Amino acid sequence: MQRILLAMLLSIAPLSLLASPALQRVTSARMVEAARAELDARLGDSRATAQVSLVGMPEDVMVLPGTLTLHVRQPAGRWPRSRVSVPVDISVNGEVVRSATVWFALSVHHDVLSYVADAQIGAAASALKFVPHDADIAALQGDVITDPHDVDGMRLRHSVVAGSPAVREDFEHIPDVDRRDRVQVMVAYGSIQMQAKGTAIGQGNTGDTVSVLVDGAEAPVRARITDKGVVKVVD
Repeated sequence: MQRILLAMLLSIAPLSLLASPALQRVTSARMVEAARAELDARLGDSRATAQVSLVGMPEDVMVLPGTLTLHVRQPAGRWPRSRVSVPVDISVNGEVVRSATVWFALSVHHDVLSYVADAQIGAAASALKFVPHDADIAALQGDVITDPHDVDGMRLRHSVVAGSPAVREDFEHIPDVDRRDRVQVMVAYGSIQMQAKGTAIGQGNTGDTVSVLVDGAEAPVRARITDKGVVKVVD
């Protein structure tokens, strides 16, 4: 009986080996190299001066035999930023079988426009002065302003301090009518057209409706903004 069992095991063993093909290893180093190449390409001209550090790497991956390819996807989200995740897809015979992520720490220094002096909320962009200043743009929260004219017709949405980089998120558009603005009020009664002065209670742009307290009136009226500083009372 023992000889029969041994013979059966020996006859089955080759079949099991044939049914389990040898796997191939995708090393962590290979995935990191591919991810770094994609990151360098994304950095472009900044590659030479950028500081890049590997902060997170995947483990080796075992996949089925076949034609192996790595496809590196571009980092998603704001660019550049201080922590960058680079996804790597592992394909065998053209089909994605595994995915991994490589993490880098990134520092990219450039001259950016910075504020010459402190400024308070609501200050018009036209009244501000800027000067080039070195900054790590990867650490900034927001898009830097490259030309002061990019914020023409805008104002500060919060206070800023001298030396801090100017970013678009610092600014908001100045509305055609702002709260507490003195406005010209147009009133029409049939063919009769009248004008008055008033104070806006709300804010908005041309086409919006705001509340306005006409000089001498006890209650505000609803008026549509027709131009900068001009409103027309609506029925």
